[in-house]
Amino acid sequence: MGKGEDTKSMILEKAVQVASVQGLQGLTIGTLADELGMSKSGLFAKFSSKENLQIEVLRVGSELFRRNVVYPSLKTKPGLQRLKTAFQMWLSWAHTDSLPGGCLFLSSSSEFDDRPGVVRDHLKKTQLSWQKTLKQFVQDAKDTLELDANTNVDKLVQEIWGLILAFHFYNRLLEDKNSEKRTKQSFNELIKRFQNED
Repeated sequence: MGKGEDTKSMILEKAVQVASVQGLQGLTIGTLADELGMSKSGLFAKFSSKENLQIEVLRVGSELFRRNVVYPSLKTKPGLQRLKTAFQMWLSWAHTDSLPGGCLFLSSSSEFDDRPGVVRDHLKKTQLSWQKTLKQFVQDAKDTLELDANTNVDKLVQEIWGLILAFHFYNRLLEDKNSEKRTKQSFNELIKRFQNED
């Protein structure tokens, strides 16, 4: 990696941290320049626009998510073990030092759900990609006969997603220290409903 790319990488690492706290909309070239003690013109030369900066942050955030959630899950056995690992890693990934403000994608989703444009398009693409992966994990659990053959994959994935959304609301906004324990219990109860009894 050249010096220029190394610098850009350092800038984006800081940008992800800022965005996790202030949101993507709160992330501007100006605020980032202040955080880094750099000139606005120097940062502008690297990203050209706020939108480009936001998309780069989402790209780096996606790679963080893959490293912390997707890859560890793929190292486990296909089926319920993989699905359970994915849920656990998803639950805990926003506690990393890289995300002092929690999940970058959840906060960004509420910011951009009604804002058409390239940033929303990129964000939607990242979330659809994770949704597709999660659906495959559920399908694998059906194929291994650990989940009932009649399991509705879309429905189960949506319910799992709902648990994650509820967890972040209770954990971060309400500062409920028992929310993670309850979320794990709810997930286990949810999976049990769909498990093959044979």
